[in-house]
Amino acid sequence: MEVYGPETDRVVTHLPDSCLKNSACRRIHEKGIGDTIKKSFMEKLFCRMGGLVKVKVAAFSLADLPINEPEDYRAALTALFRKLEIRLAVLPAHTSLLLCTAAGYPDEKKDFSDRFNLFMKKSTGWNKEYLQLHGRLAKDNKLYLVAGTTVEEESGHLYHTSYLFGPDGEIRGRQQQTHLSREERALGLSRGRDLHLFECDGLKIGLLPCTDARHPEVGRIFALKGADLLVHCGALYSKHVEPVQPAGMWAQVQQNQFWAVEAQLNKCIGNRSFNARCAVIGPCEVTHGSTGYLDRETVEKPYAAAELNEADRRKIKDDYPLLELLHPDAYEGLLPELYR
Repeated sequence: MEVYGPETDRVVTHLPDSCLKNSACRRIHEKGIGDTIKKSFMEKLFCRMGGLVKVKVAAFSLADLPINEPEDYRAALTALFRKLEIRLAVLPAHTSLLLCTAAGYPDEKKDFSDRFNLFMKKSTGWNKEYLQLHGRLAKDNKLYLVAGTTVEEESGHLYHTSYLFGPDGEIRGRQQQTHLSREERALGLSRGRDLHLFECDGLKIGLLPCTDARHPEVGRIFALKGADLLVHCGALYSKHVEPVQPAGMWAQVQQNQFWAVEAQLNKCIGNRSFNARCAVIGPCEVTHGSTGYLDRETVEKPYAAAELNEADRRKIKDDYPLLELLHPDAYEGLLPELYR
């Protein structure tokens, strides 16, 4: 059977007898050898057969990366992308703010809150440059890119938003932050209302900007929607790193059996230092030593990179179908307003 990836339609030229044990393969057999099989159907087949969906991913903290000149920034990221040969790259929260500051928009002497407040006022004009730069990065390197976060205005409201670019450089999706901290509310940000899934080489992925990672209901909703992979663009204040970070994406993964790519900022903005570590996370059962980590950022390498083998995760879900064990009826009497 000729299959190389889920980007286009495929023609089935050979179907081994052993494949007929798989119900998805039997449907191909019934359709007829030589027929064109649509992309959406092939994506499902890849996942069910196992072993065909393997995606190399990486999260970057921007530590030691030049940001003062857009071309230097682009060249440095491109070198890392090509070195790692990845298909999905994730940048941390406040990437847009950092680049905007380097371009001379907010006053560098301001503290973090003042600088972010100024950035909110400038972001509408700045975002065109920010989106063009990262669309070009995605296209030049033929990968999916989650470009950290920026602030965008919509219908008179300001939202903290993550953008996903495809290998063609086009925007494939965006996600507004749905849960805000006290500081973010005080700054005037509004919260998003919806959670979206996007396609990435046969995987369904969701984006979690900033504090969304600290709310377990976000991960559970994504899991119930069928998410295979969650991407987190984060920035943890230094003094909060140790107690807070594992309670975010690591916990979300273990509770819901998806993958996660966590990009954490490792820079200073004004008077605030951020230094949590990037990570690629999976269910404990598929990681070395049952740690739940496929890779973590170190001092020597300002990124975390790993290959996600979807067959491994699917086996865990088949052996222990966690979401099928939920019993929502047990909560109906306690939380009646949620079940009307």
